[in-house]
Amino acid sequence: MRLAPLLAASVVAIGLTAAASTPQAATLAPLKGVGTNQSLVTKAGYGRYCWRWRHICARRWGWGNWRHRRCMINHGC
Repeated sequence: MRLAPLLAASVVAIGLTAAASTPQAATLAPLKGVGTNQSLVTKAGYGRYCWRWRHICARRWGWGNWRHRRCMINHGC
């Protein structure tokens, strides 16, 4: 018996078994150490990098409009 048809048949069989099984939803456990009003997201550092991009974006698009905010978001500030 050849190896290729046997391998192909086993891959198809495994694929059909995986597709037929019902997915189970994962339960999310509450995180310990994080208060109710705290966030897991840490703000990007507003050091020299963001200072530089704030001025570059302001020169390009003006100060405080939607294009300026989009430029800042695109550069991670």
